[in-house]
Amino acid sequence: MNLREIRFLLAVIAVAVVAVASPTTLFAQPSIMQQQSEQFGRLPERTEQEWDAFNGYASAQQSSTHPSFSGAQACTLRRVVFGWHPYWMGTAYNDYDLTLLSDISYFSYEVDTATGGYRTIHSWLTTELIPKAQQAGVRVNLGVTLFGGHGAVLGNPARRKTLVDSLLSLVQRRGGNGVNIDFEGMGASQRANFTAFIAQLSSAFHTAIPGSQISIAMPAVDWNNVMDPAALSASADLLIIMGYDYHWGGAPNTGPVSPKNNGAFWNPYDVTRSINSYLSKGVPPEKLCLGIPYYGYDWAAADSTPSAKTTGTGKAVLFSNAVQNAATHGRRWDLHSSTPYYAYQLDSTWHQCWYDDPESLRKKYELTEMKGLAGIGIWALGYDGNRSELWDLLRQSFTTCAASPCSGQLSDMGGPTGNYYNREQWTQTIAPASAKQVSLSFTSFSVADDRLSIYDGRDTTAPLLGRFTGANNPGRITARSGAMTLAFQSNDTGVSWGWRAGWECSTAPSGVHDQPTTSPELLVQYQPNGAARLSYPTAGGCSIHVRLFDLAGRVVWEREWAQPEQAIVLERAAIGIPAGCYIASVWGCIGGSATPATRRLLLW
Repeated sequence: MNLREIRFLLAVIAVAVVAVASPTTLFAQPSIMQQQSEQFGRLPERTEQEWDAFNGYASAQQSSTHPSFSGAQACTLRRVVFGWHPYWMGTAYNDYDLTLLSDISYFSYEVDTATGGYRTIHSWLTTELIPKAQQAGVRVNLGVTLFGGHGAVLGNPARRKTLVDSLLSLVQRRGGNGVNIDFEGMGASQRANFTAFIAQLSSAFHTAIPGSQISIAMPAVDWNNVMDPAALSASADLLIIMGYDYHWGGAPNTGPVSPKNNGAFWNPYDVTRSINSYLSKGVPPEKLCLGIPYYGYDWAAADSTPSAKTTGTGKAVLFSNAVQNAATHGRRWDLHSSTPYYAYQLDSTWHQCWYDDPESLRKKYELTEMKGLAGIGIWALGYDGNRSELWDLLRQSFTTCAASPCSGQLSDMGGPTGNYYNREQWTQTIAPASAKQVSLSFTSFSVADDRLSIYDGRDTTAPLLGRFTGANNPGRITARSGAMTLAFQSNDTGVSWGWRAGWECSTAPSGVHDQPTTSPELLVQYQPNGAARLSYPTAGGCSIHVRLFDLAGRVVWEREWAQPEQAIVLERAAIGIPAGCYIASVWGCIGGSATPATRRLLLW
């Protein structure tokens, strides 16, 4: 897919939704959905084919660069995967892997506040998206936008009825499956009117079109208490949190667009807190989705450090461009927010771009599973261009083909560097494909008077391996069923910094001493930055050799010291290897023995 012109246009859009500096600032910021709607709305009306020409797009299905969907393993979705298709993407839907979507919202029906009808519905009456998606079993709904003048419609019974009748007629005319409501910038005075409108809309659709779906785009943080989540979820079928723009185009500092956690470094508003907030307000988890971004922001900045002062308005960057730029400038990882970014200089001015990629999205996808949410929403389909990795990630995360990798890391909901939250309740299952057993090793642990329970199986009915509280590190725990389930509960009497741990499968790498040796003793101490300090007794007069293996038995790093060292610090970033579990093998004249001493390590 060639999106040269559309990318250029998006690059000049300063988009903003969630200002985390203060409630007043945040409320004043329009969402990326609103900003892009208004930006493209200033252009002449076009057919889908004319948008294709404008974008320089031609279907890539026959291209050698197109993701190969047809040869993919047949998988069934286990969660809602909801995607918005903006009208300005033309016929880009020809390149969507529809087997990995449950719902598509055609964006959008633009409400006319003077009548309750529409100013434009773009290509809703002619788009081939509807039959194409429905043939693949994907529900199609009509997105509905209103970004101002809400009272003129919501407070007027006649206009409100006109809007409901118009939407119902248009959806029935195309054989659609429902509507998605995106009303933004409302004042608190419209709280009751909006709730009543959703109830009226849902009743009309559920009566006229059995099985139809009413969904609502919800703010990440509802500062002015405009929404009544419990009442809305009683009428609507899905509430989708717009879990992005926590740093926005006009933000005073650079930072994560969609932080899973904040690590006490960033402002405390993050995706985890947004989910917790809606659940605590009475939204059933099975009716709640997490919206995620397929874009990022590029800011001119004072320097290359996270949270640097911005010196210009941020520009939207599509995922397809961001991942390429990160490969050029060097991808960096922010541990506090669990998101990537890159920094570079242009004409002696520093720039930072914060975005999401498969690693950060996987963590948010795991979060939706742990919280038992209905699924996710994507803004916006097509923003990944020809790249296949985000489709692959959906398959790995939300289908019957999903399986845990054979190694990985986990932490509490506060992330690796922050506290978890009060009144949490979640489960997580680790079940690598073909695993005979799963071992979980804790590098740190502190949960105050809260409780972590671990089970030997795929759910909490499996045999209990242990319940842990306080600051006593559980150490290494092994589930011999090949699957392990963690369940965490916190009360409201206080929190702590939680834990960090890594898991691995039972298969020992060939050619590596897998069991830890006790003579000579090799000790591992973990440092706050995630580095591992290896210490051991040494004998003088000979060299020390250290080699790191991955869990497949491959050597990923090695070094020899001519003079014996009593301690060696292994820092993942300095070595240049991904975060994960490794096996360290140390040999030479250690304690007078030439036998290698080995230990498993978790490097962050």
